[in-house]
Amino acid sequence: MSATISRRGLLAGAAGLGAAALGAPGRVLAQGSGPIRIGVLLPLTGSQATYAPDCQLSAQIAADQINAAGGLLGRKLEIVFRDDKANPNAAIAAAKELMGEGINLFVGGLNTPSALAIAGIMPDSKSVLITIGSVADSLTHESFNRNFFRITDSAYTRAQAQARLAAEQYPDLTQWGGMLPDVEFGHALWRSYSAGLKTFYPALAKKPPQISEPVLFKFGAIDFKNQISAVMRQPVEGIYQSLTGEDFLTMITQARPLGFTRKIKVFMDLSGELVFARVLKQNLPDNFWSGTHWYYDAYMDVKASRDLYEEYVKRTGDKMPSGYVGPAHMALNAFANAIKAAGQTGTDAVIGALESIEFESAKGRIKFRKEDHQVVADVNVIKLGPKDGEPGWQVSAHAKVPGADLLGRPTPGKALVIE
Repeated sequence: MSATISRRGLLAGAAGLGAAALGAPGRVLAQGSGPIRIGVLLPLTGSQATYAPDCQLSAQIAADQINAAGGLLGRKLEIVFRDDKANPNAAIAAAKELMGEGINLFVGGLNTPSALAIAGIMPDSKSVLITIGSVADSLTHESFNRNFFRITDSAYTRAQAQARLAAEQYPDLTQWGGMLPDVEFGHALWRSYSAGLKTFYPALAKKPPQISEPVLFKFGAIDFKNQISAVMRQPVEGIYQSLTGEDFLTMITQARPLGFTRKIKVFMDLSGELVFARVLKQNLPDNFWSGTHWYYDAYMDVKASRDLYEEYVKRTGDKMPSGYVGPAHMALNAFANAIKAAGQTGTDAVIGALESIEFESAKGRIKFRKEDHQVVADVNVIKLGPKDGEPGWQVSAHAKVPGADLLGRPTPGKALVIE
């Protein structure tokens, strides 16, 4: 009989312990006594529940490792999970419940609406949030507040990194187009990527890119044939795309019989990472590059990453973790290092420490930019494709693109300026 514990069983137990640790309603632990408690808000149910188990396990591993190393300020670290249901109102309610229990440090914001909602109540509640998933540029620009930090890429930074990678890897492929949702996020993302193409192709490939107008989609569409035909009429050979979940799977299924995957030589995808590969398997297009929050094999020389990977494999038996295993672990370690540096858990002291420290993480040594609290770290992009035999797909290459020079100008309180 295998001794491997199932992920579902492990996470259910961890969530139960977190809930039990809350004790009687209204009970607030005094500063300096009992465990240091951090709230973790995730979509445990709802439309994005698929991503929550990896984040939940990531946070639990971080807490267990921190406690095994002696805890924080002589106290144990305790994480308390709550369900934000991928819904802004539910996210606010969950955060306020934990604030009522005396918690002032939070990890969460896997999707943009929830991240914006939770971040918005942090200043008045004298709390701090580190987001672990949302890439929306507005979080570090027009919607920024000092009680918010982001430990993952912004959309702008990831798009710029992917444009640079395209110029480096495919200098002779200059015909680019886009397939994006017809909302402001999609339009802004295309502006960021196309601006990157115009910067990096002349600099690295020594030739200008030829950029076609992007083809736009509605979220939740069931018929993509008109948009697919529009792309087929364009001279493009490379496509930048940010369709997610069922939208992308529906589109690629309809496009394949029309010769779409033969025409397009390179796909550059914002964030589908292993999710699309696990579903499409041998139907995955060749040369499918996708952004990811963390790619384990890129950091085997980093102890924090190696320890996270080995513990993940030990607990799940899965040797190919998704990128969602990285950020929650990184966020907990950010708080741990800040608490140690500040010598306390007070909000202002922790914010000051987060603004000034550089610390070891699953992506190596990272820090937050003081002006807008955007993480300064590598951007991870992986190359996926079909493979004979199980599991039917593979990661054939990966890139760590230095992010420090791709952040854009900090404009906290003002909209992103794309240059």
